This record gives sequence, structure tokens and C-alpha cells, in this order.
Amino acid sequence: MSWFSASSPTTPASIQDCNFWPVTSLTSGHGTLTETDTAWALTTNKGFQTETQTWYAVLADGTLLLTQVIWSCIGVWMVPAQTQFTFKLHNPKTGETIWRSVNASNFTLDKNDGRSCRATEFSITHSGSAKEGEGEKYHIKGTLDKEGGVVIDLTFERLAEAPGFKLGQGDSGGFSRFGKSAEPGGGKDGFVIHRFHPLVKTTGTVLLKGVPTDATGDAMFVHAIQGMMPNKVASRWNFAFFTSGGGQQPSSEYSNVRAIQMEFETTDEYGIHGPKSGRVKCNLGVIYLSGGSSDSNSSQGPVIAATGQTHLPASLTATGTAYPLLPALTEKQSHPDTSSVTHSDVKKDEQTGYEAPGSVKFVWDGERRDKEGRVKASVEVETGREKGQKGLVEKVRPLVLRFVLVFAAHA
Repeated sequence: MSWFSASSPTTPASIQDCNFWPVTSLTSGHGTLTETDTAWALTTNKGFQTETQTWYAVLADGTLLLTQVIWSCIGVWMVPAQTQFTFKLHNPKTGETIWRSVNASNFTLDKNDGRSCRATEFSITHSGSAKEGEGEKYHIKGTLDKEGGVVIDLTFERLAEAPGFKLGQGDSGGFSRFGKSAEPGGGKDGFVIHRFHPLVKTTGTVLLKGVPTDATGDAMFVHAIQGMMPNKVASRWNFAFFTSGGGQQPSSEYSNVRAIQMEFETTDEYGIHGPKSGRVKCNLGVIYLSGGSSDSNSSQGPVIAATGQTHLPASLTATGTAYPLLPALTEKQSHPDTSSVTHSDVKKDEQTGYEAPGSVKFVWDGERRDKEGRVKASVEVETGREKGQKGLVEKVRPLVLRFVLVFAAHA
């Protein structure tokens, strides 16, 4: 990682005909999570709704672990909501990948807690509080394949000194809105929400055909809601989870360095001047750092900076145009955050048709949470062309969307 400061002036654009309002143009800064921010919404009366809670982990030996609950509803009262539980374990040393995705039956939610839930195939027990200065845990147990012997018993713990994160404070923090109005309930086409726990520790065991795998490592959590048809939300996604440890002993004075970045690019329906005006990218991120002397006297925990940036098509960027911001953010025009991902050495993959990068670079640049200046971090990862090369885990060609997923660990 590299650290330094930068800024660049931009010129605001007209809001006329704008039909997409990314969270990066509605608000800025680190927003702490409330008790309800990570509670399941399970909305059934407002059309298409897809809701996920996902835990990513890098284990001590570099193994990658994914655990996810997906709840979806098409908004028709006669058609019940569906719940899916997915699990993936990839060992980069052996190349072995274990993948399970099961239809969960009898899904129920603890209405008093809002985060604990269970089904026939799994259970998730939440404890603790989302309040800053207090910790919380998710205990996940499941039998995903009796014949294949896939049994999990995992605990994901958000440390008390590591508060959760959404971009911007208040009820609108984390919201990106689709439609003519940026205001809540103002004739929107839909919305997406993203809320994170960037600094999480995982412990427990994954049992594969009777053989246990120690699940000690570094993890993160994200709660996302898509309040519209999934194929209209985005055409592409980029996601990075950087951790310096992976459950190992730290190689520097800092015990935990985390950087998360999530970017989605709109479909052709949504742009700065409405449909067919060029796809827009919404990129948000956060940097956490703890264990060193620099944060020992801080009253705000290990969060260094939250970043967020809206990216326009190249044709508009070349003119110096900036995405329209709400009046409260106009000052940000002359002191923008930088939160970006760049694909390099791009070549078309014949198997998927995807313009695949040979390397991906992520950059974070934002105001420190303690208001003591700005900070910048960057990390570049070679992605490889074939599965198993330079960390490439999987090539996927969904019917609608294409994804690039990068884990960067053990810096």
C-alpha cells in the first residue's frame, strides 16, 4: 500500500434529465450503523426485492471463504419469497474449490433481534450491539450437503473498536436511488443499499467429508438490498477486500489493515442525462487501520477514511464535467474524494466474451475521519487469464451481469 495526498478541481454538471442518484453524489463521509441498518428488511409489498447478507474471509493459510444468505421476492402476493444459502471455499495452494448453493426451507426471522434467522439447512444467531464501542457476533451453523459432508460452524466477530460503515450518516446513508428524484419516496424507479462491517475476525470449523478446516482468519460482512429488478441495477461490478493479515501474525506494528471498495456501473437506462446518455459508476470504499501508535489515543476507533466517487463516461470526463451533487455537497466539488478501480492489460476472453483485465488497481483517497488531513491508499493485483493463475478463482458468465471479484491479502 502507498500513502499520500491529492485533490483535483471539477466542474459541476446540470441536473436536468438525471435519473440516477448514486450515494456518492448524495452524501459523503463515514456513517456509523444503527441497530436496524443490518436487520433484515424482507420487504414483500414493493415489487422486486433482493436482499443479501454476505461474509467474506481470508483464512490463515490464504484459503478464501464465502458464506451468503440470499432472500428474494418478486412482489406478487401469490408467489412466496425464496431463500438461498451459498457457500464457497477455495484453497489457492491446491486449487481445490468447494461450492454449495441450497434452497433453504422454512426460513424464519427472529423479529425481536432482526438479524438472527434460521431455516432447516442453517441457523444464524446474532449477539451484541451495532452501537459504536460495542462488539457483535454472528454464529453460523449449517449442514449443506449430508452426502458430500459439508458442515459449517463459524463465528464472525466485529470488534468493539471497529464500527460498521455506510457512506453518509442517517437513514439515507448507503442509499443509491434510481429515478428522477433524489429524495426518499420521490417517484423513484428503485434503489440499492450497501452497509458493511469491514473489520471482522472469524473462527470455527468447516467440515468437508469428515476432515476439519480451521476457519481462523480475517473477514468482512456486507448487507445489501436491491429494491428493483436485478437486471436493471447494474451492468458490471468490481469489489475488493484487502487485509494485511489473513489471521496470521502481523508483519508490521499494525495488527489490522483493511481496505474495502465496491463499485457498480449502471445499465444503459440510467445516466447523467437519462437513458442512453452513458453508463455511470458509483464507487465507495473505506480504510481501517488499528494496532499502531497512531490510533492508540483516538476516540474514533481504527477507521481512517471513507471514500466515495461518482464516475462519468470517458466522453464527459474529458470535458471536466462532474456529476451533479446536492447543495450540501457543492463544496466537495473542489475537494473530491477519489475512490476508483482501473482495469489494465484488457483482453477479450473467448470463453466468456468478457473484456478481462490482466491487472486491477484500486485507489482510495479521502478526508481522515478525525479531520486531521487526507489519506490515500492503493493496491494493484494481477488477475491472471485462466483459473488458478495469479489468484484467479473463477470465470463466470451470468445471463445478465458480469462480475470481477478480487481478493487482495497478505500484503
